[in-house]
Amino acid sequence: MTIIRSATRPIVTHDGLLARKIDARVLVIEDQNSLARLLGAMISERWGCEVRIANTMAQVKEELALDSHFYVAVCDLNLPDAQHGEIIDEIHQAGIATIALTGEFGEELRDIMQKKGVIDYVTKTSANAYEYVTNLVGRLHYNQQIKVLVVDDSRSSRALLKHILSMLRFHVFTAGDGKEALDVLREHPDIRLLLTDYTMPVMDGFALTMAVRNHFGKDKLAIIGISASDNPQVSAQFLKNGANDFITKPFSYEEMLCRITQNIEMLELIDAIQDAANRDYLTGLYNRRYFFHHGSQIHLDAKAQNTPLLAAMLDIDFFKKINDVYGHDAGDAALKHMAVLLRECFPTQLVARLGGEEFVLLFENLGAETAIQLLEKFRAALKAASVTFKDKTIAFTVSVGFTSGLESTIDDMLKTADINLYHAKESGRDRIVGV
Repeated sequence: MTIIRSATRPIVTHDGLLARKIDARVLVIEDQNSLARLLGAMISERWGCEVRIANTMAQVKEELALDSHFYVAVCDLNLPDAQHGEIIDEIHQAGIATIALTGEFGEELRDIMQKKGVIDYVTKTSANAYEYVTNLVGRLHYNQQIKVLVVDDSRSSRALLKHILSMLRFHVFTAGDGKEALDVLREHPDIRLLLTDYTMPVMDGFALTMAVRNHFGKDKLAIIGISASDNPQVSAQFLKNGANDFITKPFSYEEMLCRITQNIEMLELIDAIQDAANRDYLTGLYNRRYFFHHGSQIHLDAKAQNTPLLAAMLDIDFFKKINDVYGHDAGDAALKHMAVLLRECFPTQLVARLGGEEFVLLFENLGAETAIQLLEKFRAALKAASVTFKDKTIAFTVSVGFTSGLESTIDDMLKTADINLYHAKESGRDRIVGV
């Protein structure tokens, strides 16, 4: 049994985005050890998870006898001691999700694998096979965090779609008509994908799609229209009314899987682009534009509800000296260090980098005394820490100006906080000033 663990460097996906680590184990079963190790390394490097490798059915049984806590297994159908796909039954009995690898493929084999609950199959002759499997491993893990709504008046159709989506590890809700679907969406507004039939009582798929689009844009919730009609106008009307995609009944499992995955990944790509636009490229904190957009709304809510709001401006002391003495790369390291500590100390507050060495914090629904204590704790922690850059150790402090007065606008609050920041600098730095 071979075990592959990821390196400690950051995990980057094929599209260049930073991937979240998968805290789970994957089992790769392949009789050719070189191929098994290649696939295992790809999965481990991409997702940061532990991968165990087995080359025979006997090795698989030994591993499962010791510990069967794998969330997915990638299985070669033909092993030296199990040449007719018996490994699928072994893995299925252990309750592990299965992705099949095969050298050849036919309709009969596909039907057998689907009956045995195999999530997907990949032919090893495909040039993209291992990349596809690697992506699918991550997809299955993160699907567990995604809510999907199935809307169909047919119980059997709802059950079929729910089965497919559950196999793919989605959190699935169902509704029998459009009106019921809207009730589910009101209760669960974080649903990301809606699959709806066209012909339904009370409210059909067209009306449901239009109603949903009044509240959810295409970048927040994807809609796939479904119909058994051979009228091309049905698909056209679904798309014109706001659906992202359309599929005709009867559909194959593979087609539905691909459509679902494609729409979810498109939403995630949009999320990633929007998040990148809202983030400071160096520190990963929110940027100035995001802060003023969301900070203004937080300020309006605080005024409307008469709840506490404290704004704080933070500025690294003698930052220019760090750049002049150690270089701008060292200055960047100091900014990153401060950002990490800000995230650790203020996980629930709005934190942003306004520019240069200047940062801003908003404390919602928190008394001034408590907020000041948290700021003091941060100031002391930053002073006690240091940044190691190349062979140099760099220590620095921060000055803070704040205001707890709920002024007319968020800009006015920041102006007051900035004045207090100036007083903190003038009175010796490494201190907190405000009222």
